[in-house]
Amino acid sequence: MKKLLLFLFTSAIGFSQSIYKGNVSEKGAPIPGATICVLNTKNCTTSDFEGNYAIEVKKGDQLQISFVGMKTQVIKISNQTFQEDELIVNEIVSNDYIKKLEKTADSVKISKPTGYFNFNLGAYLGYDEISKINRKSDGLYELKYKYDYDRLSFEINQEYLISAPIRLPKYQSSYAQGRSINGDLAYQSPETNEIFSWGPNVNALQYSSNSSEYYPQGNIENRTSFGSAPLQLYNPNRFFRNSEDSKIAFTGQIESRKGNFLKLNFSYKTGNITIPNTRNNESTTSLKYFRTVSQYSKIETLLTYNNFENNFSNSNFGINKVVFANAITPVHFDTKSASVLSNGTQRSYSGFENNPYYLTEFNLDRNKSQTFSFNFNHKFNKNRISNTVNTNFQSSDVKNENGQSFYTAGISEPNFNQRVEKFKSFSVSDVFKHDFGYSKYVESKLDLRYQNRDLERNFFNRYNSLNDFPKNALMQTTFDISQNRFEALFNVNGSILIEDVPFYYNEMILKASTDLNYSSTVKNGLMPGYFVSVELRKLFDEDFTLTITNRYTQTEPSLQNNNLNFNSLHYSLDQFKQLQNNLELITPKNAVTINENSTNFDLNYRISGSWNLYLNYNFKKVDNLYVPLYDSNAVSWSPNVDYKQRGVEFSIENLGYYHRNFRYSFNLNFTYYKNEVTAILNNQSRIPFAGFADINKNYIVGQPLGVIVGSSYLRDANQNIIIDADGFPIKNLEPKILGNPNPDFVVGFSNTFQYKQFSLYLGFDWSQGGKLWNGTQQTLSYYGKSELTGEQRNITNYIFDGVTQSGAVNTKAVSFYDANQSVGQNRWTRYGIEGISEDAIEDATYFRLNSLKLSYKHNHNYTSNKTEFTISFFMNNVFVAAKSKSAFALNSMFNSLDTSGLDYFNAPMMRSFGSSLTIKF
Repeated sequence: MKKLLLFLFTSAIGFSQSIYKGNVSEKGAPIPGATICVLNTKNCTTSDFEGNYAIEVKKGDQLQISFVGMKTQVIKISNQTFQEDELIVNEIVSNDYIKKLEKTADSVKISKPTGYFNFNLGAYLGYDEISKINRKSDGLYELKYKYDYDRLSFEINQEYLISAPIRLPKYQSSYAQGRSINGDLAYQSPETNEIFSWGPNVNALQYSSNSSEYYPQGNIENRTSFGSAPLQLYNPNRFFRNSEDSKIAFTGQIESRKGNFLKLNFSYKTGNITIPNTRNNESTTSLKYFRTVSQYSKIETLLTYNNFENNFSNSNFGINKVVFANAITPVHFDTKSASVLSNGTQRSYSGFENNPYYLTEFNLDRNKSQTFSFNFNHKFNKNRISNTVNTNFQSSDVKNENGQSFYTAGISEPNFNQRVEKFKSFSVSDVFKHDFGYSKYVESKLDLRYQNRDLERNFFNRYNSLNDFPKNALMQTTFDISQNRFEALFNVNGSILIEDVPFYYNEMILKASTDLNYSSTVKNGLMPGYFVSVELRKLFDEDFTLTITNRYTQTEPSLQNNNLNFNSLHYSLDQFKQLQNNLELITPKNAVTINENSTNFDLNYRISGSWNLYLNYNFKKVDNLYVPLYDSNAVSWSPNVDYKQRGVEFSIENLGYYHRNFRYSFNLNFTYYKNEVTAILNNQSRIPFAGFADINKNYIVGQPLGVIVGSSYLRDANQNIIIDADGFPIKNLEPKILGNPNPDFVVGFSNTFQYKQFSLYLGFDWSQGGKLWNGTQQTLSYYGKSELTGEQRNITNYIFDGVTQSGAVNTKAVSFYDANQSVGQNRWTRYGIEGISEDAIEDATYFRLNSLKLSYKHNHNYTSNKTEFTISFFMNNVFVAAKSKSAFALNSMFNSLDTSGLDYFNAPMMRSFGSSLTIKF
């Protein structure tokens, strides 16, 4: 039987009057709306949403506490009351309530000392149909009726999402394929293999009467009459299409009065990305069974199967290559009309470049995976002793295929790569806990794990004919490796409560934990660790908590690592079309542990039960961070970096403002952190870990994690740019630190408005500072495709600010594009496709409304035909304001956090619109 308890404590004591703060709760679950009055006076108040209240009293007063459906209780204020920081008063219960609870054993499960009702408790307890009161994981209490048991219940969820690309690059639309020849801007046809768009104005060209496979509407020639039709122009951004994602999920469940249930889940999701000819499908099925074996024992099993298939996985940089090919194509060339010529070769504006539709049509980047898992859990709980035994098995098969087919521009020969990975893991764990009361316990954990990974990669190249592609190659190289790991993890932890320390009415909670782990693949086998914390509650007679923690852990890296970040590091930007994902990072047999020591100081202050203030300072030091190291086109996985990090987090949370049917809550979060590399081992001056050979993110001693390193302008001792004899800045051949991609601080602000069954959510985020490299715009300028080159290519008599090589002030005037000189001498092509990386560094600051969601929820609980439905409409990336016009700090290059701050023909940022409908019956 559950008891309704009143928790009373004194916050301030005066000579005649005192302010009492109390809480009306049901074994820790708050009762909002209870009435508290000083007997025979008009001095009354009500408990708030969390059951808290405050009222002015004096010695001898009697407090009357009442709630609908409950027996009224009267408490007398005495000297003893002032000496107790928590007074447990006799329960206030009704006979109706007792009768409902007697029907089932221990029917109300309270796991946390918080919660709230979505119903008037007193109004419903008189109904015989009520069998149980449930507390959900989010703290919400709900009534369970007789007809909720021994019957099938269903839930169907449908989601639909459509996304449109935003913040796309802007292109010049005035100049055609070609270059300067003999002082004139000359159009160059696709047969010339011209890659540049540095030709004449498109208005000076026309279609001829002779057509070709490149131009079915007529070949392009110089305009002979002003009456001829202008060239048809194509915006590269029309290549992208809206992506669509659709998901349907079904859940069926049957539950008995004893709490046993069987639950079946099935979901199917299908969609595409913004690149044409893409599709992904995913299905997940799970079966869960929960059974109460006895009063003290319960078992739970979960069986899950997942199947995923993607026909364009970007496992070989395919998406970035497609975006690149589309962006550099001249404005007058229609890539969509055809991608293959009659002779079977690729139809592109240049034999040195690719048609994006050809790359999607002959794409080889595919991914398939299947995962099966089984989990068994046995829980025993009697009195103050609990024990949980868990077993888990998982098996995964992952198959990746990628390559570059015949007639793909920029590669020396076609190739194909097939990667098959099989992963199995099995674990058994036991958790024993002895609870001695409030915040007093001892717990032990033992976890035994086994992992097995088999990896096989086959590389195919050199073919006699197209018919032999992709697997009937003259040369096949196989990489085959099997890895095993056995781990034993043991932990002992405990907590103890000390009252009235360091001040009266305070609580001190001490926690400690020690680890001793063994791994068959780590050097010396053993990995010790510990955790200690001191938590001081109710400081200064307020709901104020100070927590200090320190943790030390030793871990080892995963058995393998394969991603695009380090595979691209041994390619320069002018080799972009040749990129291949053909390197694996394999953890060595006797791996060195990664050591981490972290300290946290947390302050938490709760005001009036509805405001929560949180402040955290943290310091972390990491030794032996694993990084990729290159040597002779091979890469190793090595623990070579130490770093430290400190940060501050502050948040303000309003748990809810209520007025009749309206509720408002918000959360404001501020995060600031700084990190620094403290050491690099093995005599390395810097270690690149993401990007390209000539522009990358690095670990450098004394610098933040991931500083961007690339080319810059040559400067003298006074930091003046040095100008060459032609009047243009000189490129510095030594790489230089160009910027820190880490933001100065990040702010998040979320708001929730609720009115009756309607709710509206708005989420904002603001990231201040940090740098990013916009290589996309830099390369577009090299090809003559960027909007900047369209606006500035005719600038003449420009004098760059700097000094000559002799130290004199530069006075040499230049033209950005002089037709009397070769195209390689203009402002943007003279430095090569990589340009000067310093020019592409931009401020990463942004502000956005990242999420907007409107929902309506309706439920009907008054008959045996219980139904509930929720419909939502949402929008992501609603509004974005950023210093960079096209690049975005969170839009990483290969969809990896390691490449954040690098933009080189990334997949576009998307604005999403969607809806979801959930029906329960």
